Amino acid sequence: MRVAVVGLGKMGAALSRRLLSQGVDVSVWNRTPTAADDLVATGASRVTALGSVWDAADTVFTFLADDRAVEAVCLGDNGMVEAAHAGALLVEMSTISPAASMSLAAGAAAQGLHYLRCPVSGNPGVLAAGNLTLIVSGERSAFEDANELLSLVGSTVIYVGGSEEARVIKLAVNAMLAATAEMLAESITLCEAAGVDRSVLLDVLTHSAVGSPIIAYKRDPLNRRDYSATFTTAMLAKDLQLVAGVGETVAVPLPVTNLVAKLANDSCDEQLGDLDFLALLPHLQALAGRPTDVPVVRAGTPPGD
Repeated sequence: MRVAVVGLGKMGAALSRRLLSQGVDVSVWNRTPTAADDLVATGASRVTALGSVWDAADTVFTFLADDRAVEAVCLGDNGMVEAAHAGALLVEMSTISPAASMSLAAGAAAQGLHYLRCPVSGNPGVLAAGNLTLIVSGERSAFEDANELLSLVGSTVIYVGGSEEARVIKLAVNAMLAATAEMLAESITLCEAAGVDRSVLLDVLTHSAVGSPIIAYKRDPLNRRDYSATFTTAMLAKDLQLVAGVGETVAVPLPVTNLVAKLANDSCDEQLGDLDFLALLPHLQALAGRPTDVPVVRAGTPPGD
């Protein structure tokens, strides 16, 4: 089984390590070549030219930042798609817009390349443990052929349709994630202002009717005021912009999503963008005039003031 991974950010690197741990022959490529060094040291093969990625693999996974990165790497001059051989498989795992994905689908079809949309739910730690959820759409026969390989990556692999369904569902999941993060921020700020200890509130939320895996997972970091990013506020803001675009396309109003998108953008303006998406909490604390878990730089206020 020969596989290549293109894009070695946190998720792409975790995917490469996961595949290596399962005995898969893995080649890697990244626009910044040094990102591959640790993976090569642990058994991956380095691909030095993007167009050569198919020489070492019949299946290529891509894990890239956004629409622009996917279009540049896959469809740009000397990009990956034009170098593919007919019958190979591209598994695109980034969180991108349905429109960008459709462009990629057209390019893949013209090249005779099988193409699966495969965004995921989870973070690098979940991926490393093999517990990722994969949301897959595309040609059914390609999915069936790839299912054994996909099952090495995640414990839950859900086929959702033949076209862009996986893209829309992933964005809907992230809209729910954003709303949960904002309601956590509001609940914590409200209760602390009223004298309730945060750890007590989080204990109740975790075991209540509104408890969820994300609340349980974020309970300890919230108690520690730890905003080390598994998924940044800036990435959340980017994804909510994509959600809004889908809403406009299908004429569905998204009032809550649009509100949280503004709050995420405001948080980025306050230099919280590189922190975990739970930075919606210190943003709200600042709005309430409360002590903030981490420093918040308000608009128009020089850092340190």
